Amino acid sequence: MKIGPVEFNKKLFIAMVVILVLAIAATIVKNIYVNRYDKYKINKKQDFIYTRYEYKNSNSSIPYVNINTSFAKDLNNQIKNLADSYRDSDSPNTSMSYRYNINANIVSLVVIFKSINEEDELEFDFVTYVFDLDKGAKALDDEEILSKYNLTEDDISKELKKQMKEKYDYEIDEEILPDTCDFEDCFLSLRNIENYLDNVNYFIENDELVIYRSYKVYSEYNEEDVYSRDDFKFYIN
Repeated sequence: MKIGPVEFNKKLFIAMVVILVLAIAATIVKNIYVNRYDKYKINKKQDFIYTRYEYKNSNSSIPYVNINTSFAKDLNNQIKNLADSYRDSDSPNTSMSYRYNINANIVSLVVIFKSINEEDELEFDFVTYVFDLDKGAKALDDEEILSKYNLTEDDISKELKKQMKEKYDYEIDEEILPDTCDFEDCFLSLRNIENYLDNVNYFIENDELVIYRSYKVYSEYNEEDVYSRDDFKFYIN
């Protein structure tokens, strides 16, 4: 049986109405889900993390944690006090910046410090914070973060060792380091790594556990150019 123009247009119209209704319903559900956390915000018009100050001479961006808890308020005061030392810096190698990630109920912040040490070496340091909006915007400690992934500190140590070994293998393969430089006594010593868990900072990025961990990249072999800030970021599988 052939479908006439009127019947065809009627079915097309119904289909379009159904699609429109579903789209509107999905938007409403999404807004309800997202907006239910707004009660934790100080400024409802801003995201949970936003830029409080910018110091253009040093390329510094100072974050503000837009969460209405005593911990977040104290943290904002600490960040502001730290930021004051970068206010007059005119060097992009002495800066403070940040990255953040919001995934469902988890808000993660990493504050990044870049500086030049006494030996004229570029250094990075990191401090991270993870907030759970399903737990009253509580700042999670390391144990709570690891428990979300059923991991232990021993698991983390093994994973960091594995990834550092991959970096070592790359430097050996590319002849950046000599064959005489072994992994344990030479490479890790150059990186000033005695305990993999030292300076570990946990971050959650799109539901994936990430670790920021700084280490020394300068040595007699001049391999510092091989490294970038991304080499201090470890994805934990």
